[in-house]
This record gives sequence, structure tokens and C-alpha cells, in this order.
Amino acid sequence: MLISINKAYYSRRMYFNSVKEGDLTEPTKHCVRVNGIRLYYVDWGGDGPILLLFHGDMRTSRSWDAVSRSLTADYRVVALDARGHGDSDWTPRGYRFAERIDDLAGFCDALGLHDIIGVAHSTGGVVMALCAQQHPGIFSRLALMEPMVVVDDRFHKMVAGREHAERSTWKSREALHDYLKQHPATSNWHPEVLRDVVAHEAYRRDDGLYDMKWSSATFNWKDRDGDHVDLKPVFAVLGLPILFIRSSGHQTRIKELNEVQDGIPDFHRLTIENTGHNMYMERPEAIANALKAFAAGRELPPTL
Repeated sequence: MLISINKAYYSRRMYFNSVKEGDLTEPTKHCVRVNGIRLYYVDWGGDGPILLLFHGDMRTSRSWDAVSRSLTADYRVVALDARGHGDSDWTPRGYRFAERIDDLAGFCDALGLHDIIGVAHSTGGVVMALCAQQHPGIFSRLALMEPMVVVDDRFHKMVAGREHAERSTWKSREALHDYLKQHPATSNWHPEVLRDVVAHEAYRRDDGLYDMKWSSATFNWKDRDGDHVDLKPVFAVLGLPILFIRSSGHQTRIKELNEVQDGIPDFHRLTIENTGHNMYMERPEAIANALKAFAAGRELPPTL
């Protein structure tokens, strides 16, 4: 059974009025059918080179809104909702890396995207790197924010419990906003990002409670079990400029990064200071500036 969260009843008007935010630029929303499911995406318009933004687990295309607004003057920005996330179809299975790669490649084929700049976060970065390897010609360069260099059982077992964990819910968007402002993992998010997440990454369920727009099935063990990846040899053969962005507050396997950088001349590393794993949601302007420099082939400092 496919589950779609694209329902008219999650009106955001009351939330927008209550937070009294000024009008922010919004993208247009579109849908394509890929591999038998509906994949939704947002398009920020523009006539420049195309940047494709791809989120990780438990996020959506709208987590990139603040970054996108800073890029639209120079680039055409497109952001995708992965299967099981946002408004794309929520399927009970289909979350192994091979299937996620097929979804991403199929999406790019459906839109006629080639020789584009790929930007991805966390598990989305793993998928994008593997897609670039298996489907040469789609991407011209990659900016990857803390993808797991090695995905093994240790990681899968750490996250698999989310499949059956009780869902966090809220009585209103205002309650969700207050929760995110105070929670240690999200209190550093940029105010604009908080506004976007509450407005677009949450939906009103049939029981009247608000939930986040990702399916628990994305963590099902049948799809996670044995789905291992090592990106070191992938990076070595891509033949593309790669920018690996890490946060100052998150423990990335530095030894593995050193091994990668030592063998690849066009592999660059950047640390975003005063951030955690979701660095693009904490310092969207810094990320946007880094992406502009990388896309233009300009040299970046080691930290921003």
C-alpha cells in the first residue's frame, strides 16, 4: 500500500499568522512517477546551472529552503523528497541503497538532468555518491555533507529501532515550533529553517495530531540488514571534484577521510564551525557560500 501525505487538510495558514514571519520566497511543487511511485520535488526556478539537493533520513526537500533562497540568484535549485519522505509515496519496502539509487537516477532521467551539481546530506550523500558512480554523466561535481564513509551493521543497528519506536507528535504547529526551539538537537537551527520545517516538514494526521513527514518503514530491518557500503573506493574512481563538508561538532571518521584525500587530487574538505550533523540547517548562509565557491571552482578555506 502506498501512503501519500499530499493532503489538503494540513493547512499552514494559522501557523504562518501566529509566528508573524515576513513573506519568504517559496518554490513551485511538482511530481514525477519513477519506478512505479510518485516522487515530489520543489523547483526554485532560475536560469543558472542546476543544483540538485538531496536530504538524508527523516528530513525532506524543505529542510533545504533557507540554503536554496541564498542560491536562486545564481543557480536553478531543485530539491527532491526521497521515497518514504515528505510528499513522495511512503512504501513499506524499497529502502536498500540499490533501490534508493534507482529512484535518484530515475528522477534525474525523468527530468532530463545531466552534468549537474549534486548536493546531499548524510545517507542522501551515500546514495548520491553511489548514483554518480553507477550512472556517470548525471553529476559534474558533488558536495557531500557528512555522508557515512562506511555503512555497516553498527550503523544500521543504531538506527533500526526507529522503525517500531513511538512517534513523537504535537497538538499544533506552534507546539512543534516551541519543542524544536528548546530541544538540544534542534535549538541551534536557524530561525528561518525552524519556520520552514514546522510549515512544510510536519503534517496533520487524521487524529488531529501533528507528525513529521517521514515513514517509520524507511528503517525496516529487512531493507537495512546486510546493506553495507564503503565509499572510499567509490570516491577513488568517480573522477569528479568532491567537496566533503563536515561539522565541527560531529565525530566523522577522520582516519578514513585522510585515506580518501591522500589518494584523490580533487577531493576537498571543509569544516563548518559551531555546527552539528545538520550543519546546513544551523548555518544555511555558510553552506550556500561554500556551495557557490565550489560550484565556481574557487578555492575554499579549510573552515568557515
